[in-house]
Parts: sequence; C-alpha cells; structure tokens
Amino acid sequence: MVMMNLKHVDELSGGRKRFRRRYPKALVPVIGETVFQVAMKAREGGALVTEWERLMKDYDREVRKAERKAGVAPAGDVSPLEEWREARREADAMLGAFKDDLTEDERRELLGDELERRGADPLLYQAVVTPEAKEPKITMLDAKNMYLQERLAGGTGRNNKNRLERVCKRVEVTLGPLHKLPLVDLTRDQARVLRDAMLSTRKADGSKLAPASVRRELDMIKAIVTLGIKEFGLQREVVNPFVDLPISNKDKAPDVDSNKRDPLPLEVLSAMRLRMRKKTQTPALGLIWRMLEGTGCRGAEVIGLRREDVLIDGLYPHINVAWHEDRRVKTVASIRSVPLVGDALVAAREALKLSEGEPLLFPKYGYAGGPDAASAALMKHLRTVTKDKRHVVYSLRHNMKDKLVLAGTSERVENRIMGHTVGGLGDRVYGGDDAKLKVAYEAMQKAVELAPKGLLG
Repeated sequence: MVMMNLKHVDELSGGRKRFRRRYPKALVPVIGETVFQVAMKAREGGALVTEWERLMKDYDREVRKAERKAGVAPAGDVSPLEEWREARREADAMLGAFKDDLTEDERRELLGDELERRGADPLLYQAVVTPEAKEPKITMLDAKNMYLQERLAGGTGRNNKNRLERVCKRVEVTLGPLHKLPLVDLTRDQARVLRDAMLSTRKADGSKLAPASVRRELDMIKAIVTLGIKEFGLQREVVNPFVDLPISNKDKAPDVDSNKRDPLPLEVLSAMRLRMRKKTQTPALGLIWRMLEGTGCRGAEVIGLRREDVLIDGLYPHINVAWHEDRRVKTVASIRSVPLVGDALVAAREALKLSEGEPLLFPKYGYAGGPDAASAALMKHLRTVTKDKRHVVYSLRHNMKDKLVLAGTSERVENRIMGHTVGGLGDRVYGGDDAKLKVAYEAMQKAVELAPKGLLG
C-alpha cells in the first residue's frame, strides 16, 4: 500500500477519511462558516488523490465566491470567463427550483430581489438579472487551463505541470496576471518584451537563462496560445504573436547539449552503487538505480513498469516500455523493448521478487508524482557522492549511450534502445519485433562486456 500524506485530510474511525480545511479568517464573516469539511468516499490510492484534488478545487471555488462578494478581484486558476459560466450555471439551477407558475422574467425578478436583499455574490446576481450580458474575453488563464486539461491531463507527472506553472509565472511577472491578458489583445510587442525579459532572467547561480531554455519556454507559451485560439474558436480574431519569434543572444556561447549533462565518472558510479546497497532504507530505490544504469532508460520508464512488462525467462530478457494508465511514455519512439543484460537483469529479478502480489514493479512509487519522488530521492543520494551540477540521474542515459558508441552499435539500433526517433520510414515500420530485439540484445551484451571493469557492477 502506498502511504500518502495529503494536506487537509484527517483519519476518522474505520479507516474513513475527511477533508477539512479552514477558511481564511477575513472571509469567515462573508461565508458564515469557519471550516470547509467533507467526509470522503475513497480511502486510499489514486481514487483518494482524485477526490482530494476535486475537494481542493471545491474549497477554492467557495473562497473565490467569498472574495468576489467581499470585493476582492478574482485570482488563482479560475478565469473571469469560468467564473461567469459557473455563476450562470448556479443561476439556472436556482431559477429551475421555482415551483410556481411564473414566467422566466418574473422568476428572475423575484430571485434577483432576494439575492440583492441577502447581499449575495454580485456575479451571481448579474447572471440572474442580466443573463444576456456578454461573456468576459478569453484570457491567457483560459488558454492555460485548456492546455492543462488537454495536454497535461493524466499521468504526465509533475515535471511538465511544474514547468507550465514556472512558464506562466514568467508571463505574469512581465506582462501581468493571466486573467487580465485577453488573447484577442496579445501583441507582437508583448511577445518581444517577454522574450527579452526571459533572456535577462538570472538563475539561482547568477547565470542567465540559456537561449535554448528560453526557446523551450516560449514554445510552450506559443502552444498554450495556439490551443486557446483553436479550442475557443478565435481563429478569425487572433494571430498568435509567439509564432516565429526569433531568439538571439550574440554575447552568449552556443548552447551545446553535451555541456548540460555529463556521464557519471567511474568513481561516482561505484560510490553510488555502494550507497544504494548499504545506505538506502528503500530497497526499491537501489533496484531502480541499477536498472536505470543498466538499461539507459528514462526514470519514469523504469519506475512506471508493471510486472507484466518485465520478461526475463525468454531467450532475450527485456522490459517493454509501453503506454498504460499509470504511465504515459514520452513519444511513439519511446515505446520499445529494452534488453536486460548483466546487473540490470539481476536487479529486475530482485524487483519482481520484491513486488510479488502487486501489479506494478515498484508499487511504492505507483502514484501520479511517484517518478518525481523517486528521482528526487536518488538525487539526494547522488549529491552525497558528487557536487557537480552536471551529474544528475539523467546522466545514466549518457553513460549508456557512451557504452553503445564504444561497442560500435549502429545508430539505428542505438536509437531503438535509447528510445530516440528512428530515421526513415523503413526503419520505423519494417522488420519483425523478434529480430529487432535480438539485434538490440546482442548490442547491449557487447556494450556491457566492453565497459570498464566495475562500471556495471
């Protein structure tokens, strides 16, 4: 069972859970209650997290209503458009509760008078008395929420969502709150101002954001705006100002991928292997490290494995990196079979034994943020043996790539093992899976055999 410590959730008798969160003191007079609390239906696992997330949103909604009533501007992750539509839905529900033989106008007049007498939410009052009012403009906040729903829903992990929040925070710092940035009003000048501000942004170590990082973040902003334009039907009204926005920084050296992450030196690998065997109190964490080191997979690809994805009894033991409900792989090229050779095979056997009776190979990390939690834990261990910022868990992929290169592995086979895009149509489509696995397995065997002694355990 995965132990979760969710904020604002306490234990009731019989294993039942309760969501309980205090309202801000300043809003208690407006709301009329001090605490928002609900007995939860779920007791554990993903269902509990899903219900908790819904209740957090319900709480935020109640707080926003009170803020509007108290004259506080809308904030958080709900846009003026969503606030208006929510008020319209609530108004329709209240009007539908009338049992008398009244016309719609009479109902609206009576309900409006009652809401005004009670000092109700101004937006709700407006939705009752002026239902024909024009909707608020579609904003960057609407586009962001649509992107979150359509592009980052499901098991994408926290990294992409954290990146979205970081990128949107940069927009707000430079251009203002997202809910005050209508898509129809975005200009090329604003896009350039944001780009220049990002290029001037200092990181924690004092260095500036690399142009490549700025490009990636601007690409996400461009994608957010593009999706908003499409999903809200604004194609005839909005031109995305972030399209074809040039990035230049003549005073900065070219950003080379090999400068960002280094393969881990032999002494670091050896120290980490020893630490994973003797210092970690979580056996699964050590097995994850050994499988990452021995396969070159991305962290989430190993951490999200199901037991059924680990095939160790055939002629060519391997893992199947595949899409499933608990783990979405990065790209089509990422869906592949990765050979298990040497210590990676030993670690996989140990993981299967450790996870008997569970659907996932590493059930301790079998939740939405599990891969991120495991990666963070591994990084803490890694930082005890190396302080080099270019040494990270992802460096193990560079180690495996180096081994494959030194073993003379063809680029096509190397790409299949690493989950990179494979060249032409023939490479992607033709050839049987068994033949591809055989070639990949033999290449991995050779890479392990040629690796410096001690490199793979």
